[in-house]
Amino acid sequence: MTVGDLVLCVWQPSCSGVLNDCVLPMEYVIKGEVGIIESIGPEEYPRYLIMFPQFGYTHHLSPNVFEVISEVG
Repeated sequence: MTVGDLVLCVWQPSCSGVLNDCVLPMEYVIKGEVGIIESIGPEEYPRYLIMFPQFGYTHHLSPNVFEVISEVG
């Protein structure tokens, strides 16, 4: 997997993050949606920042919850 790959999200997060020790509700249903890998975290703890342009939204996801559907070059 590399930056720019298209991915299909196969899991729905229940929250979008944490702010001031409070869980923020998820605004969008991203399960079943296509996104683009925007950045990749360190190898020892891989987290991928996935951009969902149809919502103007990005979300950090584990590689276990999305499938690559189109690889860049």
